[in-house]
This record gives sequence, C-alpha cells and structure tokens, in this order.
Amino acid sequence: MKIKPPRQAQEWSYSSRRESIGKALSSPSIRYNKKTHINCGSSARMAGNVCANMDQILHQGRWNNTTINGAYLTNLPRELVQSLAGFPTYGRFFYLARAALNPPTSLCKKLFAAIGE
Repeated sequence: MKIKPPRQAQEWSYSSRRESIGKALSSPSIRYNKKTHINCGSSARMAGNVCANMDQILHQGRWNNTTINGAYLTNLPRELVQSLAGFPTYGRFFYLARAALNPPTSLCKKLFAAIGE
C-alpha cells in the first residue's frame, strides 16, 4: 500500500470561504448577511465567558474597543448577570445544584425510551 504524503496547507480564498459558509448556512435555512464574519462574535463571546482578559480578546481578533463592543460582545455586563443569577463574580467555575440531582428512573425511561435498545 502506497502512502501519500500529506498535502501542504494552502490559503483559502475569500470567495471560496464565503461560498462554503453560505452553503453550510443555507442547508438549515439560516439567513446571515456577513457570512465571513460569522465566527467573530462567537469567538469573542466565548473568550469573554471563560474570563479572558479584554486585551487578549482584542489581540486575538485584531479588533479595537469600538469594533468589539459595537459588533461582537453583548451589551450586558458579565459580572452583573452572573451575580443576578446567583453565581460568584470571581473565578471561572460554577456549581449548579440542580446538576447533582438524579431524576427518577421512571422519568428517564419516558424521556429516553429508546436508550436501552
């Protein structure tokens, strides 16, 4: 059996990237105007959710404060929202008391009827 050497990575053209993302979004009927920027907001929000330093987030996306605050981050202050939800405003880990509950077997069987098959 002949093993082929790995292909060298090539830069993806803007139009090819836009077209591929457009096809992926059209399949589940998602309408989105700025196809090539679809991951920008989510990556900034994900970094914010794990308490990344704002300077790191700005550097990662090569953004300035105006761009990131106006287009990519939510307008809600994270620490305030965490506090209102009952979570500590420090650290990166949260404990959900309800996650420790074990639902009755009868309920699990109703919800996941095919799981035993």
